[in-house]
Amino acid sequence: MKIISALFLFFFMTTDVIRIEDIRDSYKTCTVSKEKADQFYELTEKALQNDGAIYQGYHGAALALKASFSWNPFNKLSYFNKSKKVIDKSIELEPDNIELRMIRLSIQSNAPKLAGYYKNIEEDRDFMLANIDKVNNEGLKAYLKGFIEHSDVFSNSN
Repeated sequence: MKIISALFLFFFMTTDVIRIEDIRDSYKTCTVSKEKADQFYELTEKALQNDGAIYQGYHGAALALKASFSWNPFNKLSYFNKSKKVIDKSIELEPDNIELRMIRLSIQSNAPKLAGYYKNIEEDRDFMLANIDKVNNEGLKAYLKGFIEHSDVFSNSN
């Protein structure tokens, strides 16, 4: 019985649950520096242990950040291509998830046109505007409204 108790305690002490709120907070500042981007990447990588497409979506965003801070063209392309696949797959899993649409919109609107990842900007912007009032979680709604207020995509659409 002591072995089972010890294993139980070890398991719960070594698995840190990553809260979505912590990921959102980190996402707000992850573009400030390479160090912040690396911290965001590590956080989202750990969060992949959680169930839900949202964790995959944020990890896809973290991969895009790794691409933006990479100096090696091969690594830059590799990270970015993986990022696109992860983000798009997360939206395939949950197409009505407004937060996933925000993630893709934030990446596509900041990616260089040369990368060719910009085809959903208008669709995601319109989806967010049409669905923001349906969000019941007040914390999430405030987060999304903050994105809308600070994103050039929305200021250019008015």
